Amino acid sequence: MNLQLLMRIYAGLMGVMLLGGLFAPEAMMEGFGMNYTKEVKPVLHFALMSQGLFALLTFFVSSWMADDLQKVAPAFAALSLAPVLMNTYHVVSGVVPLVGAFYVENGIWVAFAAMFFVYSKK
Repeated sequence: MNLQLLMRIYAGLMGVMLLGGLFAPEAMMEGFGMNYTKEVKPVLHFALMSQGLFALLTFFVSSWMADDLQKVAPAFAALSLAPVLMNTYHVVSGVVPLVGAFYVENGIWVAFAAMFFVYSKK
């Protein structure tokens, strides 16, 4: 695997999560032990839009910088860890319960961070 493929997989995974939030927000939030209410809807839409924009940018960066992706890979490793820090803060502070989805999601982000780091060194 190379960095360009890794970034496209990363963007694709964010796209799948975006689609889940658009078409099944209740199920997505329920998996994290939260309720989907009309008050949450605008905040979720903003978060999904942000994730969509980041996925699009990630996809295009892999084309724009195809020959120099090792320069941006460490930044993407750090960006991959941002959701882990936020999720951990939310669990520790009691905002959301500690459920299986926490481990799955954070495992995915940590795996991507590790792969970005490792492939940036090749």
